[in-house]
Amino acid sequence: MLGGVDMLEIEVKSEEYWNPKKEVFEYPKPTTLRLEYSLLSLAKWESKWHKPYLSNDEERTTEETLDFIRCMTVNHVSDPSVYYRLTKENMDTIQRYIEDPATATKFYTKGKKKQSSPGRKVQTAETIYALMVECGIPIVFEQRHLNHLFTLIRVCQERSSGGQKMTKAEQIAWQIEQNELRKRKYNTKG
Repeated sequence: MLGGVDMLEIEVKSEEYWNPKKEVFEYPKPTTLRLEYSLLSLAKWESKWHKPYLSNDEERTTEETLDFIRCMTVNHVSDPSVYYRLTKENMDTIQRYIEDPATATKFYTKGKKKQSSPGRKVQTAETIYALMVECGIPIVFEQRHLNHLFTLIRVCQERSSGGQKMTKAEQIAWQIEQNELRKRKYNTKG
């Protein structure tokens, strides 16, 4: 289902549905949505709704959620009702795509891996653009998967600050964890 490097393709099937405004059954054409979860889509959504999308404190309405998917859409969609025809399976696929780290880079804190966005708890498109400028990341990265961009920003920040040094205990705990992972992966006892 994945299209380009940072793109998701969703096939919205043609299903009969009742149009209450026209009081008729309609049979729309199947549609392919090409979606990019990117800083650009985030900026489009925030410019319309005037609130941060990435806030954990905000509850989003169904309309706001569907509009974010519209903002993520990079191909032309002639029938706007396609967004209302997204199935639970489609929405689950989109959510998994949004949550995908889009990178192999892992960050370790106190012996445990941690994937988090850089900086503050609430990020807006402008604060992320500012972080890109501070890190010298080219503007073309606004179209990359947003989690990949967050990882790149965090790597740049840690490299410029010398990174966090693990204590001796953290190093030992990390090594034990890695050894256990390898033993399970290769089905060995050590």
